[in-house]
Amino acid sequence: MTENDIKNLKEIREFLEKNNIKYSIELGNFCLFYDEWPEKRRYEIEYVRALDFPIEYPKYDIEGVDKNYFFNKSIEAEKNNSFKMWIKDFEWDDDRKRPILKSQILHAYGITPHKFYARECIVKEVGTKEGREFEVENCFYGKRGASLSLGLYLKKDKNGFKKDTLLMLYTFGMNFFGKSKNMLEVLRVGTLKKSYVTGGASKLLKHFIKNYETIKIGKRDVEVSVLKFYSDYDHNLGSSMQGIGFKFHNYSKGGFMNYWAESGEVRHRQPMKHKWVMTQIADGKCRSIPNAGVKTFLLDVSAYKKEVGIA
Repeated sequence: MTENDIKNLKEIREFLEKNNIKYSIELGNFCLFYDEWPEKRRYEIEYVRALDFPIEYPKYDIEGVDKNYFFNKSIEAEKNNSFKMWIKDFEWDDDRKRPILKSQILHAYGITPHKFYARECIVKEVGTKEGREFEVENCFYGKRGASLSLGLYLKKDKNGFKKDTLLMLYTFGMNFFGKSKNMLEVLRVGTLKKSYVTGGASKLLKHFIKNYETIKIGKRDVEVSVLKFYSDYDHNLGSSMQGIGFKFHNYSKGGFMNYWAESGEVRHRQPMKHKWVMTQIADGKCRSIPNAGVKTFLLDVSAYKKEVGIA
């Protein structure tokens, strides 16, 4: 364990204690709701040093773990009515991501500071500049290009926030990995840090399906028939998705991020640069760090319309 790991673990512990979040270390992590299990799902905050768990590449003499290492741990926890929130050292070190992780923990413990109701908000399209700035500030993986962004804006001042404050965002676009031309993806879902809008996701989704039979992607008008949502299994269980009409589809199993430890740079998979990345790995400049992958959810728009009474 490095000095940086000791510092990070101390910061996590102090954050939990400052917010009166009870935890146990019986499982070797910061486990919330430990004494309430199995009636209540445990929430395990598991901090790891990324370079202790690189994906093994025997042909490059790189020892490590299987790419499904974190997924296997997560699925085992879920089957035992628990959830593992993985925090890699490079995530906690990131000044942009660390406050988002803190906000997620507060929400998991039920102590989100700023609470709103969907009826206190109005749905409007979000401009590109405002949407991307919101994603950078409030979405763990930052901004991503979208064909349509919808947001919840406050109707009047509340909780110290001014009227017309953007509280929640849903963005939509083409599903990159989908085979169907009419399958759209919910690309980003984000709520203002340390805030929660009761009924917000349902309101945004219903507004989208009611008002957008097609959306323009490039030069093409694409029919809205199926929506896909990928839930980041490293940091979210995705349990709320089924409550708003999505159906669980599958687990992707383990994914990975490429990590250049010397510079601290972290990148998603880059298919167009695969050969270069593998050379970087072979040269010892980069390591592929596994994650728990995603949980995939699908929503059939026709079935949803019948269920909620949209003509």
